[in-house]
Amino acid sequence: MNSYHKAVANVVSEVRTFFSKTFSEVHIEGPDLDPAVLNQSPLMLVSTHRSHADYFMLGYIFHLAGFNTLRFAAGDNLTKLPWIGPRFTSFGSFTVERDTGFNRHYVRDLCYRVVKMIEDGETVLVFPEGGRSYSGAMLDIKTGILGASIISQAKDLSRDVRYIPVAISYEYAPDIPWFSMQQTGKKWRKKSNFILQRLIGNLQYFGADAFSFIPFLFAQYFRPKSYGVAYVDYGEPVSLKSIVDVAAGRIENARDEFSSHRNNMQQLSDAVFRHLLRLYRVLPMHVVAAHLSEHGKASTGDLAAVFPSTIETLRKNDRNVKQLENNSPEHNAEEGIRQLLRIKAVAYRNTICTVRKKALVDYYAATLS
Repeated sequence: MNSYHKAVANVVSEVRTFFSKTFSEVHIEGPDLDPAVLNQSPLMLVSTHRSHADYFMLGYIFHLAGFNTLRFAAGDNLTKLPWIGPRFTSFGSFTVERDTGFNRHYVRDLCYRVVKMIEDGETVLVFPEGGRSYSGAMLDIKTGILGASIISQAKDLSRDVRYIPVAISYEYAPDIPWFSMQQTGKKWRKKSNFILQRLIGNLQYFGADAFSFIPFLFAQYFRPKSYGVAYVDYGEPVSLKSIVDVAAGRIENARDEFSSHRNNMQQLSDAVFRHLLRLYRVLPMHVVAAHLSEHGKASTGDLAAVFPSTIETLRKNDRNVKQLENNSPEHNAEEGIRQLLRIKAVAYRNTICTVRKKALVDYYAATLS
């Protein structure tokens, strides 16, 4: 038993209790998985990223499912926090430096590190959007760490490298109210700025995570079940061979092995984007927010009328409408309003729903974009 597994095993019961008190429910849906079989070849868990809670959520769920050698990528804004950072590292995280994330040499070397992890039999959890989505929409998939699966496949074409796609949809992720502060800090902390500006930027950048995390950690005592429902949807393991012909797509005479597979990596990124978008669960609040984002206010009846055509469009686009399709339009409208009221994103009076916090409404509306 490695040290990461032991560290997670020591806290898993606490995490279970924490989630049962912090969220109204954690709803998990996906096929049966056999870790003993899957771990016989390189494996990645590839997930959407909406909150720092994702790390706890997926580590807890897949640890209990039998995946006992989890490693996961985490930004330096998390791993460098006092107390929290060392804890994350002990649970298997490895740091991704945000300031150098677009440096080709850094990304290449990070990719090679991850190749070694998965070839050592560790299951690597990757958030390939490159960070949390501050807008609420799915971000383009980055090829960096995800590309380790391609490199691993290229080293031995006979083996079957696979990934499991995962999507988490929150009624209320704890980070959301602090995203604007974090974006400002991210802009100010750039090395091209003056020292004082960088200092303030760092305080905002790291402080935003502290301000979101501390209330989240103590919510079980002061605001139990205040974060609503979290939905975790995962799919069947996907073989890289079913997506890309690694040998045929290799670019000859490239500067290095990483560069020789850039076309293969892009092909994989496109496939991962489709898998994650297909899994991400659309909630009533997303549909209500999309209408309010455009119109500013609407009656309950107007909102109910939006659902049938919206659901049909989402189905055509292969989106996850499980949370919508078995309910009446009226129920969906009322549920969406309730969810947005819970986070004070809207006001509701005399059957009229009005935008109260535009940034929050726009965030949830972006799920449909």
